[in-house]
Amino acid sequence: SRVYSGEAMSLLQLSFLLWATQGIKEIRGKSYATLRTVASGGARHGFETYLAIRNIEGLKPGLYHYLPMGHKLEFLNEFTGADEKIKKSLCGQSFGARANVVFYWSFVAYRCEWRYGVCAHRPALMDVGHVCQNLYLACTALGIGTCAIAALDNNFCDKLFELDGEEEFMIYAAPVGCISQSDGGKERAFYQFVEEQGL
Repeated sequence: SRVYSGEAMSLLQLSFLLWATQGIKEIRGKSYATLRTVASGGARHGFETYLAIRNIEGLKPGLYHYLPMGHKLEFLNEFTGADEKIKKSLCGQSFGARANVVFYWSFVAYRCEWRYGVCAHRPALMDVGHVCQNLYLACTALGIGTCAIAALDNNFCDKLFELDGEEEFMIYAAPVGCISQSDGGKERAFYQFVEEQGL
């Protein structure tokens, strides 16, 4: 879904999306590994979830970081010029700036590399797919929409969330927003170019 209705999402809905994508169900051993709602090779879970929040009831618009161990949000910064910054972060894709919240996932490579060495990035690529797949499933369950985006301005995203770009760097994003059944025509119009090209 790339067409959003503009109505506010509830904090409970956001909480469910965060739990579905990175929620911790169990801790193994002496905090050796977390078992989460998504699969991860060796339970390494090399990803961090960051959020650009625009329209969530009970939350101040701004940049946030999800803390899965306590199922909490960490407020990072206010977000002046949010629409333009979201658009720039998504390589000009303006529909993302109309979402209620944009999920951004960073990768902390060493979490996987210490166990899998040079092969670490193969399972990590699959694992980030597991995370985003759960976002799609959770959105569908709630009747809201999302659209995954791999086209990121990596340098801009890293600076936006104050990541160093080497030990931790942004790799994937997904705007999420309320949708309306009456917007089905707008959604179809958005994809009209695909039909015109015969794709």
